[in-house]
Amino acid sequence: MKESFNKNDYGFWDSPFQAKDLASKSVSFTDLFIDNGVVYWGESRPDEMGRNVIVSAQPDGSLCDETPSEFSVGTMVHGYGGGAFFVKDKQLFFANSKDGIVYRKNLITKEISSVTLPFAGRYADFSLDSNKNFLYCLRKNDSTKEQFPPTEIVRINLESKETEVLFTGSDFYSNPSVSPDGKMLCWLQWNHPNMPWDENELFVADINAENKIENIRKIFASRKGACYQPTWSPKNELYVAFDGNNYWNIYKIVNNSFQIILEKNCDFGRPMWISGTRTFCFLQEDILLVTFCEKGIWKTGKIYLKNNGFIEINNHLSTIYNIAADKNQIVMFAGNSLLALAVVSASRNEPFNFKILKKSLDDSFPSKYVSKPKEIEFKSRDGKSVFAFYYPPFNPDHLNEENKLPPLIVKIHGGPTANVDCLMNPKIQYYTSRGFAYLEVNYRGSTGFGRSYREELKGHWGIKDVEDCIDAVTYLVEKNLIDKDKVILAGSSSGGFTLLSALVKNNKFVCASCTYGIADLIAMTEHIHKFEAYYDQGLIGGSVLSNRELYFNRSPINSADEIKTPIIFFHGDKDPVVNVSQTEKIAAALKNNNIYHEVYIFSGEGHGFKKAESIVEVLEKELKFFQKYLRD
Repeated sequence: MKESFNKNDYGFWDSPFQAKDLASKSVSFTDLFIDNGVVYWGESRPDEMGRNVIVSAQPDGSLCDETPSEFSVGTMVHGYGGGAFFVKDKQLFFANSKDGIVYRKNLITKEISSVTLPFAGRYADFSLDSNKNFLYCLRKNDSTKEQFPPTEIVRINLESKETEVLFTGSDFYSNPSVSPDGKMLCWLQWNHPNMPWDENELFVADINAENKIENIRKIFASRKGACYQPTWSPKNELYVAFDGNNYWNIYKIVNNSFQIILEKNCDFGRPMWISGTRTFCFLQEDILLVTFCEKGIWKTGKIYLKNNGFIEINNHLSTIYNIAADKNQIVMFAGNSLLALAVVSASRNEPFNFKILKKSLDDSFPSKYVSKPKEIEFKSRDGKSVFAFYYPPFNPDHLNEENKLPPLIVKIHGGPTANVDCLMNPKIQYYTSRGFAYLEVNYRGSTGFGRSYREELKGHWGIKDVEDCIDAVTYLVEKNLIDKDKVILAGSSSGGFTLLSALVKNNKFVCASCTYGIADLIAMTEHIHKFEAYYDQGLIGGSVLSNRELYFNRSPINSADEIKTPIIFFHGDKDPVVNVSQTEKIAAALKNNNIYHEVYIFSGEGHGFKKAESIVEVLEKELKFFQKYLRD
């Protein structure tokens, strides 16, 4: 083992990106609204033990916390949160994660009061009727004490606090939304084994003068597909993103059927892992402001509904997570290769010229140390196009070593129905500024490349994703960009499953980092939440009951004797998605095989670490582990 190292050795450069700063000086954003010129968003703060706060930005740019310290705004109706608050006409409604109660804040008087009675359940995805008498939303009904609690669409009487169940019986509901005139309600619903991006149903119903729901009708499509974000226009017309033609394009509902507005080989939607996300909104009565993903890059545009004309807006943003508009203002969660995710704002007349309302990352990190991603498109071993973002090592205070190539970290995203985005990620810069190259692969199964690309992984989870990540490394080796003998794998959740599957089949990696990863597919089906209870069947190609052998053979735990790579593990003991026993079992198997590993279990953490001290410990221990094996 190399006993000493030079400060200019790849992987050991001095960096301004410190773990404690990344944890304490960064926040994450959820849910976005604009009302009467004031912008509202949710903010998760690691330095407050992950407490979620609603923040407002006034027209003068001043920021204010709208929820005091006794509240943490959040909900877990479908397992991953989102849709925890709603703002309209100076009334703020939010779900408090501490007690499950929905509260209302009068934004004029600042008074906060409850609008629901104590109940064993959670609420999300709110919509207010035009008379402001009722709040429509989703509810997860935990009072039944069933393993998979019912999901319901309910209506809350804001005067009496009584909650009326409008719809139940389907496994899942989302996007309950009242039309501007208060006369119609729309929603999405789906059933196991589908995930919401596989196939769902769009419904519309009338609300009569006595507030009774009637004339319920399903909107029929000519082909299989999934809807995303049904949205009412100011003229009470319904628009939705639908992927029946492979991509999530924009449709208008006409005579109870889908009428395409714009056909483009881009996705105008995202997978509904969380509630309350939006990729389009009305800028004016006949103008849709849209965001769309083209080969992994998010862009912005306008659709003119009078003639279905389209123009792209060049605002130099490459990642957009949410969007809202009101009168003359546009707001988004967005970023690019130099800008970590931020709340940005632009005027209706100059949508290409945005200003920053709030950054997710503190300004103390100088941009001169930022490594910019390079878009990569390469061929898989079976000839399919696959996409990735490559970040070269970069630090102006250090020179690249002559005649040497850098080590590479391959980060495998979770989901697996998700994607990696093109934006400044401080955790990536933590490594590139120390002399690591960094690769994020949008392997087949990722989103933002159309339905057919997404479904390439069906039946092939743990196979095609593994092949694509290895083929991406081969591509970089052939381009003479990285040291083939110093490749590190990192992945979390389902990315951890891909990582472990790769290590079973390949012993050429120097080490790996697995965060709340899946090792045993059979055990996973025994400890799973409702939302993903049947997700595995599409990904693996059968059920554990009908094809237990397939699940056994595809599980890394049953081939752990073939893993020769040192691994560091991180897991939260309160993880509701991937049980902590997954990490404990694979670690025990490695111990039996005398493979070096380290295990760190974090008390009180769930699926995604929120506490600052947890984030710091993971980054510092992971870096130390990687550097240990670079010295060999």
